[in-house]
Amino acid sequence: MEFILDVPSKLNLKGEDYLLMKFNVSEKEFWEIANEDSNFELINGVLIIHSPASTEHEELFGYLNFLLRYYTEHTKHGKVFGSRLVMRLSEKWNPEPDLMVILPKHYERIKETRIEGPADLVIEILSPTTRELDLTKKLPYFRRAGIGEIWIIDPKNHDITIYWEKEEKKWSRENADVYIESRILPEFKIKPIWIWEREKYPASKVIESILKK
Repeated sequence: MEFILDVPSKLNLKGEDYLLMKFNVSEKEFWEIANEDSNFELINGVLIIHSPASTEHEELFGYLNFLLRYYTEHTKHGKVFGSRLVMRLSEKWNPEPDLMVILPKHYERIKETRIEGPADLVIEILSPTTRELDLTKKLPYFRRAGIGEIWIIDPKNHDITIYWEKEEKKWSRENADVYIESRILPEFKIKPIWIWEREKYPASKVIESILKK
């Protein structure tokens, strides 16, 4: 299939960061060009093409991915998937969250190339180019779609906000030493300071603390 990106539908260049958008893309078109190596999302019928992730984003992703995978494999409380897997919510919404957790009761949603329906827990790590998209488009839709718990991690401001169905709670610099208590994974408790000061709190040591609780 020949797919022509009629740039600039929207072009946001900041150094080496960019965000490209092509409007009015069907789900069929999306799946014809998307593959496991592409960094694409379909957000309300708009094809989003992301720039490569920053080193900070990848370190945060790797840290949380390690903790969640180790925890879920040890406890059998769910499965963890990363940012190259689509969470299909509708024909116009095929986003790829940074991290997703699927509980055992929803394993039937796990398909070969996607999660069919909402994940139980979603984590998005903000970046300069995706911040507005994540907060103003994806977050409201994720909440309406029935995702039980959404973590928004803001590396710039060292903030973590968790959204539940009718409630939200924020951890900032002032309370970074206070445990985050997930309601989807209630025994998975971490402190934001561990995330921001990863050299002092390596994941291999932190996981021992989590599993002892």
